[in-house]
Amino acid sequence: MKLFSDSQPFYKANFHCHSTNSDGRLDPASVVTFYQNAGYDILSITDHRTVTPPPPSEGIMLLPGIELDYNLPGQWVHILGLGMDSSIGNQWNRFGAPQEGIDLIRSLGGIAILAHPAWSLNTPAFMRSLSGLSGVEIWNSVSTLPLNGDRADSSSLLDTTWASGGQLLPVYANDDSHPYRNEAGVAATMVQSEDLSVPSVMEALKAGRFYGTTGPQIFQIENRNNQEIIVTCSPASAVIFYSDCPWAAGRAVIGTGITEANYFIQKNDHFVRVEVRDETGRKAWSSPIGIKPVRI
Repeated sequence: MKLFSDSQPFYKANFHCHSTNSDGRLDPASVVTFYQNAGYDILSITDHRTVTPPPPSEGIMLLPGIELDYNLPGQWVHILGLGMDSSIGNQWNRFGAPQEGIDLIRSLGGIAILAHPAWSLNTPAFMRSLSGLSGVEIWNSVSTLPLNGDRADSSSLLDTTWASGGQLLPVYANDDSHPYRNEAGVAATMVQSEDLSVPSVMEALKAGRFYGTTGPQIFQIENRNNQEIIVTCSPASAVIFYSDCPWAAGRAVIGTGITEANYFIQKNDHFVRVEVRDETGRKAWSSPIGIKPVRI
């Protein structure tokens, strides 16, 4: 089974950034201009607690967005809402529970994504308790140096959560732009959609036809009969196959200019995700692929 279509294009998207309507440095029109000039096809301005009306734009598709935030003991919880009705800003209860925010986003036609779980100090137990999420950020560009400690990459935390029974959520790579300095234009979620319309993009997100990246491209991932995962990609220095099996032979393919790699699924694998690294250290991440293990 191939995870992506052989005929539909990939569009470059950022689904997490802020304007002067919350705590961003640029006004909404300038945010749109920045990402359009950076070669993005899709953008969602996810201001805190409010849906920013899309400014006039040409050549870039704007998807309504919001970020709901909750402070819990020992951790913060930030939830992105994409594609929901703009009335959410008036209905959100900031003193409620994160699950209520997820439910509200879904009730208004949107999808809910857990933002920067490593930066937020979210625990596997807490993430397992949430229902109704449609995705999670595996990378968040602002959550590293020089603006933060180095917690941009949530992949290890997600592996632990999934290995302990958490929902296998599709993964996003987003910028979370605030100051629009070194963090902006770093990450992208590459979405394979029929066209650049809101219904088509939302359908693609719900179907999981996307991957996250800070540079490398993933062209295709094939799950061949739950026995082998085959990846084709842009030239890479490493293709790594992660799963809930702590050790497996052939998990890492290392070299120069790698454009295809494969992994033979282990009998105890419940999921496999792919990470592609280029020679500069930039990465691309697939969503976890659910595997039905062969028990012997």
